[in-house]
Amino acid sequence: MVQMADLWRPSMHAPVRQNVPKPHDNPIHDRLLECRREFLNYFRRRLNRPEDAEDAFQDFCLKVIRSAEKLDDAARTDAWLRCILRNTLIDHYRRRAARLRCDEAYKREPQPTALDPDPINDVAISCRCVRDGLTTLRCDYAEILKRADLDQESRSQIAEDLGLTANNVGVRLHRARRALKASIKQYCPICADGRFAECDC
Repeated sequence: MVQMADLWRPSMHAPVRQNVPKPHDNPIHDRLLECRREFLNYFRRRLNRPEDAEDAFQDFCLKVIRSAEKLDDAARTDAWLRCILRNTLIDHYRRRAARLRCDEAYKREPQPTALDPDPINDVAISCRCVRDGLTTLRCDYAEILKRADLDQESRSQIAEDLGLTANNVGVRLHRARRALKASIKQYCPICADGRFAECDC
């Protein structure tokens, strides 16, 4: 005989209901969305250019997402976010100061002038004095001369490969040509003056 209690006993084959978390049930994610404007305005008030504020805000969001697992107390979410906010701003200030130092250092670099040595031309390439002179240069000078003058690579491509700016490539190329000219001058004044066709080599 079936008892009333048996009618309420769950079947062995009945699906078990579980508390499945919502896809976006994340207090940190929710807080980022709720306070997006407030966080962005924090950077806008402290940085002059809007694009700098946007970049800093993106860095802040990435740091929050990557460090979310380190927060073990949800009650401290706001304090934790404010700490990352300040650290992100400090990091941005440091990077900007480093860029300014690089710009100042570049301004002090000697700039190429109209009297710079000419690029290595087709006649010079066939000259043994030039080939021998390349072997006496520093490796970075020889490489940039080969790529820019012999292989005719663009400065933008060289800059990308070497992790330099196009201006820095120009300065290094200028110095390499001067070094090559000085090296050649020691044993062949004719080629050093650019009169490669008159050289007996």
